[in-house]
Amino acid sequence: MPNVVFFSFKEQDRGVVLTIKGRAVNPRYSALNFRVQDLLKRWQTENESVIKQAISKSITGTSRTIVFVGADTWKSYWVPHEVQMTLDRGKPVYAIRLNGVQGSTPSCLTKNGIKVHSWSEANLQALATM
Repeated sequence: MPNVVFFSFKEQDRGVVLTIKGRAVNPRYSALNFRVQDLLKRWQTENESVIKQAISKSITGTSRTIVFVGADTWKSYWVPHEVQMTLDRGKPVYAIRLNGVQGSTPSCLTKNGIKVHSWSEANLQALATM
């Protein structure tokens, strides 16, 4: 059974991440083979406690979190929360750049010694299954 991975990303990168998720869960697309748990559903609330609860629920049952680093991920309010929630559960966090994007590394990754890997589907598959 494939690993279940939580995807962490900045909202502006939603479309690219949805495409990646679609490939990962498509049994006919053999380059990526893992399951995804995420918050790709848009929330109609700004209530922080409701959102944190949804993140916590989504991270439960996953084996790891992968942060997708885009141009402005370093500005994200939620990515640091998702990273910390994952680490608090004793699960690993990995990071990978979105294809062709060289945004700054979020401080939550730097302070936790999390390396940002360059984009390739092979790298993503390795991070999702190592």
